[in-house]
Amino acid sequence: MRRNFQPFTLTRPAWDLRVGLGTLLEKWQWLFGGQGSVVGIVPEALKGLFDGVCEKNVEAFVGARADNSSPHEWIVLESRVLPSKKILQWALQEESMDHPSYLTVGGLVCGVKTSNPSEAIQSVQAISKGALHVAQDHPKPQEQPIHDVEGRTLNHLWDLFLHNGDEIRSDITYDGVPEVLGLKTAKASKLPRGVVCDNPNALWLHPNAVVEPGTICMTTDGPIIVMDGAHVKAGSMLRGPLVIGHHASISMGAKLYGNTTIGPWCKVGGEVNNCIFHSYSNKGHDGFLGNSVVGQWVNLGADTNSSNLKNNYGSVRIWDMASGDWVDSEQQFAGCFLGDHTKTSINTMLNTGTVTGVSALIFGGGFPPKFIPSFAWMDASRPEEATAYDIDKAIVDMERMMSRRGVETPEIYKAHMLALYKEQLNRPATSSS
Repeated sequence: MRRNFQPFTLTRPAWDLRVGLGTLLEKWQWLFGGQGSVVGIVPEALKGLFDGVCEKNVEAFVGARADNSSPHEWIVLESRVLPSKKILQWALQEESMDHPSYLTVGGLVCGVKTSNPSEAIQSVQAISKGALHVAQDHPKPQEQPIHDVEGRTLNHLWDLFLHNGDEIRSDITYDGVPEVLGLKTAKASKLPRGVVCDNPNALWLHPNAVVEPGTICMTTDGPIIVMDGAHVKAGSMLRGPLVIGHHASISMGAKLYGNTTIGPWCKVGGEVNNCIFHSYSNKGHDGFLGNSVVGQWVNLGADTNSSNLKNNYGSVRIWDMASGDWVDSEQQFAGCFLGDHTKTSINTMLNTGTVTGVSALIFGGGFPPKFIPSFAWMDASRPEEATAYDIDKAIVDMERMMSRRGVETPEIYKAHMLALYKEQLNRPATSSS
């Protein structure tokens, strides 16, 4: 599963992908609450960058272990399955542990519950390799409890923004989530002075959030959630479902449409529709971004625009970094997918379905290619002359950007970037048109 979400999973486990109100791991932690401890399983390539259980051959799962004496002590869930109350019910319900209990969503095996931790890890490894099919591997299904529940799963890059609106709507309804995040409705607290809102019961605010006068909040299609320390500046127009993460800053006069999540510490302005920003990324100026996913530490220059609809209204082809080939997304609307530390200059134009790797730098007039590899120095007016971003300079630039936000660049992070750079140099040339 993790390979399907490159470029974002080049720098994070799949459970650190952001969709809805938080990352996948955060959402499971909120859902389990005090009923169990939830940890992420970290792939070997990211060892040391993330806290969690490191397993060399496991790269796509979230694990939950009950803290009580329940017989179903070990619960392992694949990251692709989005949290839901029905899955939580399966995880916590009492049943015999003589055999593992399997969870399927739409026929896809995505979870196992067992009292044997080594058996759980073995099942995880089998699921991650696509090698576990309950009906085939266990001819006596009556001895292997199988629970199929309705739910949503992530299978492709574009699933992130496709599911984002529904995830926002459901996340805020989970028991205890508003309390954990310190959120209250504007009806229960107080609508900020000079703010217009059609339904204060659907506007969730943290006491430390600032929403300036002249902001318009429309919640007809879903809630608007403004988290701790977020700052929405005057004249912004917000439409739910929308999340503005903690300490995020929204520029004056911004137009943020629904199904959008602005991650922590991001600075966002201009026109944004159905997008996900991970943390610490900047799009502070005018320009349109739609049906897109933006990684961490991305900086979009003023008036950067991304197309999200082809002129012929056809489905959008997107470069799959794992397979090294184009895939038909079967989506009419798809913007761009920008890996961590990608940067664009002012007036950059991004074509429909653009994908960039990690630390790609884009400048110059015209449309750059629809796929830009990691550490590429891309002049859009002369794409055939693209060169590799000098790795020493790239790391210095990362340090500068991160230090402006008071974030230290750990040596292990630099080492990981160097490893990605060497891996990119060894990759064969690809068609990028």
